[in-house]
Amino acid sequence: MSKNANYIGQPIFSQLLNFLPKSKITKLTEKHNSDHYTKRFKTYDHLVTMLYCSFHNCRSIREVTTGMMACHGKLQHLGLSDYPKRSTLSDANKRRDSSVFEEIYFTFYKMYSSSLSDSRSKGMLDKKLFIVDSTTISLFQEVLQNAGQTPANGKRKGGIKAHVLINAQEDVPCLVRMTKASANDTPFLQHIHLPKKSILVFDRGYNSYSEFERFSNEEITWISRKLPKASIEVVSERPLDQQQTLSGVIKDEDIILGQYHQ
Repeated sequence: MSKNANYIGQPIFSQLLNFLPKSKITKLTEKHNSDHYTKRFKTYDHLVTMLYCSFHNCRSIREVTTGMMACHGKLQHLGLSDYPKRSTLSDANKRRDSSVFEEIYFTFYKMYSSSLSDSRSKGMLDKKLFIVDSTTISLFQEVLQNAGQTPANGKRKGGIKAHVLINAQEDVPCLVRMTKASANDTPFLQHIHLPKKSILVFDRGYNSYSEFERFSNEEITWISRKLPKASIEVVSERPLDQQQTLSGVIKDEDIILGQYHQ
């Protein structure tokens, strides 16, 4: 009986890597010249190591290298000849340009976008729904000395903030930007360009009246909470039908949104 060598007897993580053709990663590596002056820890090795970190929810470089060392006999399933040392991984994180990983992500995102989860599509809005949010990744001050704010207890840590745009029907990021943890959320809005009739949802940390106007002009419906200092002038009010009232709509108004300056 024939056996499928791609899956049988292989760890789940190894099976996931089978969806990332090494030939495509090699081409992108050559395009970005990301293996320049690198003898052992290549871009592919770096990618697999960081995916291992995410898959196993590792919280430190020591945890990554120790875990991979424990699986030393199974590394051949991952296409690695050896596990990275802490100093090797740390140096690679510092020196290798992240742009190659960005293009690798979006290359496979486009490749598999048609196969992404559509379990929410039934009963969804007939327009594309996109969600914007950010998350802060804490790092010790020695790693990013100029990032982050000093808390009251004096235990200052650096960090980075990941701003993410997610298509609600796909459940994976379609746009990611990194900033300092202390950076304002608002500038991320200028990177967002969506098809007409899209619906964009974000919290009030993303506040830019010029971007709000751009979204409206591009026929993008945007939804956010009102800032306490925001001023609203009602231009006209539309009557609500019974279906709108039953669905929880309180008001439907045309407004002018802004902020008074003295």
